[in-house]
Amino acid sequence: MYKPLPLFIGLRYFSSGGGGNRLVSFISLLAISGLVLGVCLLIVVLSVMNGFDRELRERILSVVPHVQVIHQQGVADWRTDAGLIARQPSVTEVTPYAEVNGMVHFRQTSRPIQLLGLEADAVPLGLQAVLDEAGVSLPQGNQLLVSEVVAESLNIQLGQRLTLIVPSAEGPTVAQAFTLAGVFATHTEIDQLLAIGALPVVADVAGISGLVNGFRVQIDDQFNARQLGYRMLEELPFGYGFRDWFQTHGNLYQAIQLSRNMVGLLIFMIIAIAAFNVISMLMMSVMDKRKDIAILQTLGLTRREILQLFLTQGVLIGLFGILIGVLLGVLGCFWVADLVLWLESLFGVTFLNTEVYPIDYIPVDLRGSDVLKVSLAAVVLNLLATLYPALRASRMVPADELRYE
Repeated sequence: MYKPLPLFIGLRYFSSGGGGNRLVSFISLLAISGLVLGVCLLIVVLSVMNGFDRELRERILSVVPHVQVIHQQGVADWRTDAGLIARQPSVTEVTPYAEVNGMVHFRQTSRPIQLLGLEADAVPLGLQAVLDEAGVSLPQGNQLLVSEVVAESLNIQLGQRLTLIVPSAEGPTVAQAFTLAGVFATHTEIDQLLAIGALPVVADVAGISGLVNGFRVQIDDQFNARQLGYRMLEELPFGYGFRDWFQTHGNLYQAIQLSRNMVGLLIFMIIAIAAFNVISMLMMSVMDKRKDIAILQTLGLTRREILQLFLTQGVLIGLFGILIGVLLGVLGCFWVADLVLWLESLFGVTFLNTEVYPIDYIPVDLRGSDVLKVSLAAVVLNLLATLYPALRASRMVPADELRYE
């Protein structure tokens, strides 16, 4: 069977490692290990950052309103205004709400809380999914739902009574007793404050009895929230304002994007360092095989074929490391969440706490496009690293190398 000689010799050089030279073998191992580590980590990190981005859009933004339309004094004829909002393009949900911020007190423990009042037949789909997952329904009367975080911090059980205290700058402090009817969890930073009650009761506590504070609006294009908010104000009566999710969670979104880019860049430097190891290894291999190169040239190998020989060796080293890195990176994406849980149980620590991080678990979103981009970038970088040593080898003069042999 015919085998192109440069490719065949390059394959032999690759399979023989350093060809007996321990230093070349060691640097070759470093180059391959660096490529494996860099590609693997980059795939895992990008997948985790993609997961945070997905959870922000799908989990957090399914509970947080994309646009929150707020009236200064409260809305009486809210059904008419809700219809005006619902007619706007891309609006998928309009939910009237009442809201009050205060302190919830149980026995000797207090903590801040944000009480959201909703109608039983108008619960946002994202929030309804959270309640369904917890097996609870919207409370009635003086009943209350609180998040797991709030319930654990108060050490309160179902059926026990707690007190909501709402300070007021214009009148006496309001204190309202509630019975805990259920506990839910979004597994996001929202759990630090959120409690849910019946709309009429929350409106009474907020001092707007019979009214609503405004509307929680969900849209199908989250990144068009601000423009849509301004269009809503043009259609609604005087007295309305709005805030969008960029104002409440925009910093989080930008931080995720920045972290993704910066961490990706830092880990890509590992691949770059591995590429420099490829340069070092090939340069040492070229110097070690000067006599072999000269003999091959005298036997008729052209400079182009010598170039192909060392390109083959360098590319095979790169492909070997990259393929192993891709395999370990893809497998790592399936294991990283379990690994974090195991480390948390082993050391008794919590790596992701919603007091600091937006969610309390490691999300992973492995994308084929990222795997392809990382692989291609590593291949190109490795090829560039291979070119210089291969060119040096192809420009050797046989007479100079064999003069003293």
